[in-house]
Amino acid sequence: MTKNYSIYTKLIILFVVVFFLVCVFFIVLLKMESIAHRQEESFRQENLIKSILGAYEHSLGKDIEIYLKNSGFAMLQDSQLIETIREQSQLIFRRDGEFCILSSLMYLDNLYFDVQCKGFEGLFEKTSRSKLHIVLVVSFFIVVIFIYFSILKFLSPLKKLRQQVLSVTQGGQFSSKNYKEHEIAEIALEFEKTLKKNQELVKSRQLFLRTIMHELKTPIGKGRIVTEMIQDEKQRKRLSNIFLGMDSLINEFAKIENLFSKNYNLHIKANRFSTILQEAKKYLMRDDFNVLVKVDLRENPFIKVDIEIFSLIVKNLIDNALKYSSTGKCELYCDDTCFKIINPGKVLAQPIEYYFEAFTREKQQQVQGMGLGLYIVSEVCKLHNFKFLYTYEDNKHCFKVCFKEQ
Repeated sequence: MTKNYSIYTKLIILFVVVFFLVCVFFIVLLKMESIAHRQEESFRQENLIKSILGAYEHSLGKDIEIYLKNSGFAMLQDSQLIETIREQSQLIFRRDGEFCILSSLMYLDNLYFDVQCKGFEGLFEKTSRSKLHIVLVVSFFIVVIFIYFSILKFLSPLKKLRQQVLSVTQGGQFSSKNYKEHEIAEIALEFEKTLKKNQELVKSRQLFLRTIMHELKTPIGKGRIVTEMIQDEKQRKRLSNIFLGMDSLINEFAKIENLFSKNYNLHIKANRFSTILQEAKKYLMRDDFNVLVKVDLRENPFIKVDIEIFSLIVKNLIDNALKYSSTGKCELYCDDTCFKIINPGKVLAQPIEYYFEAFTREKQQQVQGMGLGLYIVSEVCKLHNFKFLYTYEDNKHCFKVCFKEQ
């Protein structure tokens, strides 16, 4: 699986790679410059030896020392170092005179000028060395570090924007006022506009639904009052149950709307599956439930759920199974890891993922409904971190909700 890295991580990786390549380039360049410098210096020392032998052939060694010091050389004073250089160095050029032996020696990538005359000897090194390459290297490091931190500073508002967006998903507020005038500020401003527009749409939808629910509850309440005036006990009870069912459906819609608009907090509590099933029966309002639904509780496990919401998905699965069953009946099984609902029926015309979307249903079958049943089940299972599975075998549909790892 491909791993997505953040912009900061990619920037650091890119910086390290470029820095490494440029360092290699500088090392090669400095190596070449050092070789060229040694060759040039060696050539100079060779000419220097020839000129010294020509000018100071019969002079004292002290005259050669004065000449070399005036030419930018310094005589080494450490006798041990002098001995080490003479023993371990590489001879580049040597010229023997009548009174002096002059040599050019290479030791640890440095050139030395060796003078051995009658009554005087010394080892000299060039004192004026070019510092240009050091200045270039230091300047390069300073420029690269400056560019790196400048880019990080430029991208710091992006990190702040990410944190604010994350806080919005957790119920926090968002403001684009603290961003300076650049592209990230424009993104923050557009995000704030979009967020406010969505919030206004959510508020208008909530107001619309609450108004409708209020308008529906008013006649239901009046109907329940009128029902109490009916003398026939059987008719009064029947009408009362109808109005109670309508009121329960409105409350169910309100819960689902709050749940999917993120305004509902789940109240997780361990409940026996039999208790959840009893709540689902109340929502179904089917007097023939025990006739149409075969219940086999092989286990009666505790399940950590919001019973008000989770009983709705059990009700939706049973209701969906009865609607699409070719026999009008279904079966419910439960063990210690999952429960499943099975009904006979024709194979689905679309892949199961199609029916997990809102307002989708089997078009060929004349079944009442808005196509929200499986969508609600799928979303509630996601909220509870449960697995919602489907299989079709032996002309039977099987919907399974797993609340524990098998």
